Amino acid sequence: MESNNEPAVKMGSAATESASVPASRQKNCSACVQAKRRCDRRTPICSRCLQKTLPCVYAKSRSTYRPGKNAREPTPLLEALPLQSPAYSPLNIPGFSFDTEYPESMSSRFLPDVTVESTPRSHNGGTPYSITAMSSFLDFIGNSTLSSSDQWLVCNEDEHLPERPTTPADEELLADLSKMIACNRIDSWQVHDPKTPLYYILNRVKGFTTEMAEKNTTPFIHRYLYHEYKPRCIMSCFTTCVLYANSTPNNTAMVMKALSDSARELVDSEAYCVVPTPIEKLARSQSLFLYQIIRLFDGDITLRAQGEKDIGLLKTWLGELCRIRDNLGDLALLERALVKDQSPAGWENWVFAECVRRTIIMAYAVIGLYELLKDQRYTDPDNPWAYVHRWTLGRSLWEAGSPTEFQRAWRESSHFIIASFSFGSFVENGKGEDVDEFAEIFLNVYMGGDATREFMDRRK
Repeated sequence: MESNNEPAVKMGSAATESASVPASRQKNCSACVQAKRRCDRRTPICSRCLQKTLPCVYAKSRSTYRPGKNAREPTPLLEALPLQSPAYSPLNIPGFSFDTEYPESMSSRFLPDVTVESTPRSHNGGTPYSITAMSSFLDFIGNSTLSSSDQWLVCNEDEHLPERPTTPADEELLADLSKMIACNRIDSWQVHDPKTPLYYILNRVKGFTTEMAEKNTTPFIHRYLYHEYKPRCIMSCFTTCVLYANSTPNNTAMVMKALSDSARELVDSEAYCVVPTPIEKLARSQSLFLYQIIRLFDGDITLRAQGEKDIGLLKTWLGELCRIRDNLGDLALLERALVKDQSPAGWENWVFAECVRRTIIMAYAVIGLYELLKDQRYTDPDNPWAYVHRWTLGRSLWEAGSPTEFQRAWRESSHFIIASFSFGSFVENGKGEDVDEFAEIFLNVYMGGDATREFMDRRK
């Protein structure tokens, strides 16, 4: 265990700093060795030295990198430990609080013990935007403190996340997908008819940014997900959503500029050769997804062009989320009555895992909807729906406000493992009171608005 009291590292010469460790054995930089901190061994400068503006000296090469005053500091995203590794530790990082009534027992770890899967990877064919500086507005609201690089989880160079094939969708699942009403009956006039499922879906999707601004939550972002630790990208996204939700004809130009700058900075961060931790992978995907909703569905021509350029990048990030996702394969094999005996190890783990699952499904669905609105003959070459994407349907679980409330809801309330959009078993056995906002959106697509309202009223 590394000490929290980091000894001072003097800004000495390269020869002095590397003298304490033999060059033939030293792999970490001298500054990290002297401070007894983990070094990620990046060249020409490791992340810790870059953040602390220290000379970065590797004994083998005797090369030194001294960052200048104005060197841009990348977000300290390091290679994640395998999710089952005992070396995981909580990320207790102070910052701006989203919810003042957050339960004290809630851990900020959000790094669940999961079964890792992979999906076909998309590639972003676009050229990264030019680097632009973020507005100082984040500092104004009190989020100027970033975590130090030694608070991030790292792994050895030879350690990699395990990878195994995904579960292909069977004929029944593909048949349920073909039943999705809004996808089979798209006409341009439907986006203006309040009675059509397409009108409902588009307005719900557009409302995600307002929900984020007003409630600190969406149907795929749990209200306690970022309470303790908020990556800079999600704080920037939150700020943009607040500005967008409160835009007026007089400030629209500035709001859209803030949106454009925030999205560009998020995309430009990929220019740095750093690998994000699981919580950072989720945060960047959710941030870009919310930006895409504004740019694709409510932006001008320029913003829409930027959004289309970043669709490939969002797909790539979603593919990486699939690699760290707990796809509920084991629970899906159990009888529904037996699932209640298999409660998750921790509430915080479930919150993170369920947000990953819901983000993947919602983002893929919205991307597909946008492409279909442009061209009804569109076929996604990556075809994410050729694989099973499971998630948990249960209002009581999603709305639980503490570990105790969650465990009670798991034992006593109804909840269902849904494979993609296969609602047959739930419609037969579930109740309207079990439907949360995420499930309601897709039930409207699956059954239609009238049938969904009738189901929810009848089965309460």
